[in-house]
Amino acid sequence: MMKEKNIFLISITVGATLVLSLILAFVFKDAKAALWGLLFIPAIVVSFRSPRLGLLALLIYLPLGNTLAFSLVKVYKVVGNMIKFNGSYPLFKLAKDAFYFPALAGILYKNSSWGDLRPKIKHLTIAVGFLALSSLLTFFIVNLLQGRGGFSVGFIGLKTILGYLPLILCGYYLIQKIEDVWIVNRLLITLVVICCGLTLIQYVLLSQGICPDNEVLNKTKALVDLSRTKFYPSIIDKVTLKAQCFVGGSLLYNPAKNLIRLSGTFSDPWQWGWFLISSSFITYGGSFSESRRGWRVLGWVAMAGVLICAIISGQRIALLLVPLIYIVLLVITETRRNLLGIKLALIALLGISLATGVGAVQNSIASLIDRWNYSPPLQFMLGQLHWVTNRLSLFGNGLGVATSGARQFAGEEGTRLIETYYVKLLYEIGIVGFIAFMSVVTVITILTFKAYRSIKDPALRLWGLCLWVFILFISYNPYYYPLAVEPVSVYYWLFAGILLKLPELEEETQS
Repeated sequence: MMKEKNIFLISITVGATLVLSLILAFVFKDAKAALWGLLFIPAIVVSFRSPRLGLLALLIYLPLGNTLAFSLVKVYKVVGNMIKFNGSYPLFKLAKDAFYFPALAGILYKNSSWGDLRPKIKHLTIAVGFLALSSLLTFFIVNLLQGRGGFSVGFIGLKTILGYLPLILCGYYLIQKIEDVWIVNRLLITLVVICCGLTLIQYVLLSQGICPDNEVLNKTKALVDLSRTKFYPSIIDKVTLKAQCFVGGSLLYNPAKNLIRLSGTFSDPWQWGWFLISSSFITYGGSFSESRRGWRVLGWVAMAGVLICAIISGQRIALLLVPLIYIVLLVITETRRNLLGIKLALIALLGISLATGVGAVQNSIASLIDRWNYSPPLQFMLGQLHWVTNRLSLFGNGLGVATSGARQFAGEEGTRLIETYYVKLLYEIGIVGFIAFMSVVTVITILTFKAYRSIKDPALRLWGLCLWVFILFISYNPYYYPLAVEPVSVYYWLFAGILLKLPELEEETQS
């Protein structure tokens, strides 16, 4: 009977996959859309039937999905110095949801995790309800009734704020036993090593001239004649998909002007930068909590990879924060206080040696200092806060109107670029929504702190501490908007759910 049921399910899946692929190919007039359709239905079925497998697939897809879209499938074409996306491009942007939402549905349908988690997060449930209500009021009153952004932009904004919140439940479900903690830990470390390794190859290909730099590309003929100058805005000092090299998407490489912004395996350099920042917490916790020597060594390799990529990628915020995060984590996790001073001194000596003896490090530090002097972060954040004070309202100016992911529906002129997260929230969802959102992250920070403090096992406690510091940092980070950018927007909520489960697992193991 079970065999017949499985055969029937496989037959239905294959049939639905073929039908969907044909429909997508016809609607989008793009064979790449058909390829997406071939993967979409099987991913949904597998994720629903095996939510843990779906969530692990989501973690794998997050850092590699953009490389699949831009490097392998090529969901764009170059027109002069302009980029034109294929019809299938939005589909690949949504591909991760084929793992996430079916896995969430499978958890809710077949598992008792929600019933186990709900009593532990009573206050969080209230805060989330407050946030959902205020966001919906903004959506209906501002986006729809006042016509600010419209339905599509509002829906993207709503999904950005609320869409990944259920990952708390997914993280709680993902860890069924202590061994699952190390499975997730090792998977994340392996992905960091792979992504950093691919980025190092990208850097070598650019530095050796195998991939052309922006100076060369600026007037390279592509699909249109050079005389049609409207297709040739200067890209000498701009991040562009035309410079795509080996993995990932848009980048900038112009050694003549000492400009470099690598995208790594992601679509944009800033997304890669925040992957490196989040990976600093992951690799430190994973390296020093691992019981197996081989995985500890791989963790140290991952830490080195993150640090090297932070130096060579041209991401100033990663260059500033990654070393600082490692030092902070060392200070708060080192139990042998007599060795702490020695380790910090060695780190300082190593840092000085690198800064004075390695050209790439010197260039990166010089770029960081120049940018800091040109636009001091505190002054920049206060300036944006002053800007938004004249535009404050109870329910904001509309969901999605300052969200980069909504630009494909509203255009560049229909959305604002706001680079500080609190200002973005105040502008989009207003005073009420901002208070609701800060209530959610504050409750999460408190609950996960209590969970981490209740862990007794030293290795598990260290790992949990690194995750909690990550949650604390992202919860109250006033610069940029990492909670609206993958993979941070996934890691944050998923790690919160995992942390809430750890004390329960430890109790079960000891009993």
